[in-house]
Amino acid sequence: MSSSDDQASGDRASALDRLVAELGDLAAAGHGPSDPVQLGALLTLAVRLYSGCSENPYAPAALAELKLTPTEACTAAAALLHAQSLTPFEFAVWFSNSRVDAARRQEQGQDGQEPR
Repeated sequence: MSSSDDQASGDRASALDRLVAELGDLAAAGHGPSDPVQLGALLTLAVRLYSGCSENPYAPAALAELKLTPTEACTAAAALLHAQSLTPFEFAVWFSNSRVDAARRQEQGQDGQEPR
């Protein structure tokens, strides 16, 4: 990678840091877009960044950074499921076949028992 590539990557990371800080300030102050289209666009982009850029979105380190209340998490999850016309049952099926459940089974051992 050339130094100009490093510079561009650093500039993007810096811009993203500033954007996250500004959005955090708006959220903390209770200000934000009242237009549902803008809110949906923000959520869409955040989800795309999280799912596309996380090496392991279910890892404890990644999950620890999701500083949401249970109400906020459920509201966003329900909105995302509803937007895709998915039911909680369909999500449960996906969840049980996903890397999340596979990682949990591996941690617990194949028989579901805690490792000794």
